[in-house]
Amino acid sequence: MLALSGFGLLAACGSETKPSAPVHGGVLRFGAQGGASTDTLDANNVLTNTDYARVSQLYDPLVRMDDRGQPQLALAEAITPNREATEWTITLRSGVMFHDGKPLTPADVLFTFDRIIRHGFPGRYSLGTLDVRGSKVLDPRTLRLRFSSPYATLLDGLTAHWYLYIVPVGYDPTRPVGTGPFKLISFTPGQQSVMARNADYWDQPKPYLDEVITVNVAEETAQIAGLLSGQFDAVNYLSGGSARVLGSVKGAGTPRLVISNRTGGWAPFTMRVDRAPYSDVRVRTALKLAIDRPSMIQTVFEGYGQVGNDVFGIFDKAYDPSLFPQRHQDLGQAKSLLKAAGYPDLAVQLITTANAPGEVPAASVFADQVSGAGIRVSVVNQSVTPYFADSYLKVPFSQDYWPYWPYLTNVAVATIKGAPFSATHFDDSRYDGLYKDALSTTDAGLRTEITREMLKIDYEEGGNIIPYFFPVIDAVAPHLHGVEPTVTGQAMRTFRFQEFWMTK
Repeated sequence: MLALSGFGLLAACGSETKPSAPVHGGVLRFGAQGGASTDTLDANNVLTNTDYARVSQLYDPLVRMDDRGQPQLALAEAITPNREATEWTITLRSGVMFHDGKPLTPADVLFTFDRIIRHGFPGRYSLGTLDVRGSKVLDPRTLRLRFSSPYATLLDGLTAHWYLYIVPVGYDPTRPVGTGPFKLISFTPGQQSVMARNADYWDQPKPYLDEVITVNVAEETAQIAGLLSGQFDAVNYLSGGSARVLGSVKGAGTPRLVISNRTGGWAPFTMRVDRAPYSDVRVRTALKLAIDRPSMIQTVFEGYGQVGNDVFGIFDKAYDPSLFPQRHQDLGQAKSLLKAAGYPDLAVQLITTANAPGEVPAASVFADQVSGAGIRVSVVNQSVTPYFADSYLKVPFSQDYWPYWPYLTNVAVATIKGAPFSATHFDDSRYDGLYKDALSTTDAGLRTEITREMLKIDYEEGGNIIPYFFPVIDAVAPHLHGVEPTVTGQAMRTFRFQEFWMTK
């Protein structure tokens, strides 16, 4: 059975009897892909996919992204700038309590942001030119953030909530306390966590589940086996092949597939532009022209997903696909560019890992496709732990994974000079200058023009090869409800466990 929505595709195999309203109770056993021994519960310093899943259970942000990729107020009740966007006033929701019984206060927000900036955590780039010392508490529910220069895109910046969860003054990540829908019971990095329902959660009557057990699962075959055997109630980030397998299963208890077909999630092949041969834009362009994008989607995702064009932020208001002629496979032009650059017999090593939907099979498809241009690719598949320890952001040619964020918010952590997750090590003074200009202008029209200039640079010179925007394919037991499609490129409805309920 297929049901099409305006922004994604919900595919269900097997029957489902959904109750008229959510009910309380049940233990969700979640078989999660993409974890490692480096797993953490630190609210502001996550890295792996299982980190994202776990911190979303423990903490809340001021703002989160909704299913359609738009900002949605969470702990914040109102966020308002002054005319110049040098000051933003934030009013917090009333009655929000941390897990230890202490109330959420403006001081906690300032402490969180100061912690992020002080430690150089990824969220610092989403906070722009925030002057924590110049910011102040106005009353028990209100604070005023001051910026050293105009920061007109704060609201978009706060949607990068994966790095901006609010923690209490004096927060200790080894004994994590948040305002989130679940409280920590136990946690073993690289293995599993157990969280129990927060009965005092501010967004009543949520959460509905009594407990969430998140188990690291390294192999997709183990996820499928665990789901079919009843070991797991949900698994995430499945391939198109697994979707086909599950779609063929019949009978009582058949799992349902939840497929977000149109997402802004991107998994680029990343070229370090500060390392030869990728320092030559002709080589970068040749590699972009050597791939067959529709064929890659068909092979890796069984046709789910959508073709990419080496530019991210596709749901951003500034994104205009007419600015970038769609790249198609052109082996002749790729060969010509490589010969002109002095690499007629290019041989490269591609490091991959199973950290994102389709990442490993996409690497193999890439190697096969570019061979038509005389490019020899040696694919090295590393397990997640050594990949993050030894390869991520270091090796010349690899793969990365990003959920959807507004364009400028993503730029802050991915493509400007010194960005914390710059796998391409892109360094362009004009690009960085445009970024600063875009943040500071309060004229939305002008900001769009500036942003589009940046998008053109990404397309023409950037180190990211973006062949596709991947689908997110989750599978859930028929007694689990509330898991819906989303454009964010994150699994399990952007890991919003407070929305789920069970009828078993």
